[in-house]
Amino acid sequence: QNWTFVLRFPPLRQAANRCRQLYRRIKNLTQMKKISILLILITQNIYSQNFGEFPKIEKEKLQRDLDLLHQGLDKFHSGMYWYTPKDSVDFAFNIAKNKINSDLNVLEFHKIIAPLVALSKEDHTDIFLPKDIKEEIFINEDIKYLPLIVRFLGTKLYCIRNGSDNPEKIETFEIEEINGETPIEIATKIGNLFASDGYIKTLKYDDLSGFGFSRYYYYYYGILENYEVKFKGIAEPMNFKSLSINQININLKKSTNIVKEKVEKEPLQFEIINSKTALITINTFHNPEIKKKSKYKTLKKFLAFSFYEIKEKGIENLIIDIAENGGGTEGNEGLLYSYFGDNYQKYKKVRVKAQKVILDNGIDKPIQLKTFGFLERIFTNKKMDDGSLERKNGIGFGLMAYKKSPKNKFNGKVYVLISPITYSGGSEFSNMMYSKGLATFIGQETGGGYFGNTSGYVRSLTLPNSKIIIDIPAIQFVMNVEPKLPFGSGVKPHYVVIQTINQYINRENVNLEHALKLINEKQ
Repeated sequence: QNWTFVLRFPPLRQAANRCRQLYRRIKNLTQMKKISILLILITQNIYSQNFGEFPKIEKEKLQRDLDLLHQGLDKFHSGMYWYTPKDSVDFAFNIAKNKINSDLNVLEFHKIIAPLVALSKEDHTDIFLPKDIKEEIFINEDIKYLPLIVRFLGTKLYCIRNGSDNPEKIETFEIEEINGETPIEIATKIGNLFASDGYIKTLKYDDLSGFGFSRYYYYYYGILENYEVKFKGIAEPMNFKSLSINQININLKKSTNIVKEKVEKEPLQFEIINSKTALITINTFHNPEIKKKSKYKTLKKFLAFSFYEIKEKGIENLIIDIAENGGGTEGNEGLLYSYFGDNYQKYKKVRVKAQKVILDNGIDKPIQLKTFGFLERIFTNKKMDDGSLERKNGIGFGLMAYKKSPKNKFNGKVYVLISPITYSGGSEFSNMMYSKGLATFIGQETGGGYFGNTSGYVRSLTLPNSKIIIDIPAIQFVMNVEPKLPFGSGVKPHYVVIQTINQYINRENVNLEHALKLINEKQ
């Protein structure tokens, strides 16, 4: 009966016919294609939201920007089709092109193309609004947000600060629903607006903490007048009026931040915990930051000192804390690994899709993206039959885990502390240690892919008409790891440890506490 009702009305009949046609097309696609298409369809709404008063950009210009984005990801991003097949990406771009059937403002256009960038499933691939738009969003009193500062702990979402006009004490309360949707349902939708490695969800949740949740909620849903929030332990939902960033900040200044202030520490730390156990904390592999903030000035000097002390004091248990290590300078992950494992070829290959590409839509000024300089291109890489470049072994960084075996290698028990922001080089160290079975892992799944990543020589593509910026990484690092984990995952810990809300507020290192508990139990 409902179908008969639909067919009586021409607009609904036309929509139904389009649905049939789309369904027939989807039936003939692979499962990966279905995922790609559904990602696009779920992210878009038929009706445009209210993002504020921004100038409209002609649809023809936006379609030209879309073309350049497609070319940039296709020609320059070496890992674009690692997780999402090319025909799925092409089909998604066709859907996006059909969405641009009228003039749009930059936020409306951003909502269409951000999921396309996210199809790379590579967190080094970023999309940014133009600087003037970001500034306007920040200062414009008419652009309003959910006035709560929140935090994901695992898959649970908590309010950690109340920036609303409602004086209720809701800090530390778990949020069960916002406007009828669970936090996981919301994160699944708004998380499609940015990329993360593979199928790893932990990093998505971490990125959507703080004010990032409200910001991406706005990017997805636009400006809403009110939010109905259901808290665990409170019978009735509470209503919150949306507020500008300025008003939220004014309200936050009136309240006390219950989260314990973070003490800034050196990026490299060594501590003897007791006669048998030591702790090494490495919060970054980024050489400039180490040089600026560490008394050791280099990771090499720090490790040499630390492992000398470890050997001299007969340490049997070593905890490596890289839970806050988001990577940095290439080679440092191998330097740390050299104190534990034998040397081997850690990369199956390191590949660049093209040395230079020209993006040209036939109207706007062509854009050039380039990777290596002359010497690096000639001496450290070899050209393949398909025009790509692959790194040679033994020259420059090469493909091996490290260059030279150090003194004072450690042969005791190793515990590695990881988190969703263990990423890039931090993840590569974890990948090697996990693959070789050299450590017990504690914490949460790493944010970087176990089988590798696409990073390095990131080039910024500025779309000429919308001025949206996309960072496209050039180098695909395919790691030589044992297939111990599913494709698309990060390193999964042997012991999953997630903070409670009170532990988060007090900034307790629960990973370290769990490691020490395991060590005590085994003694």
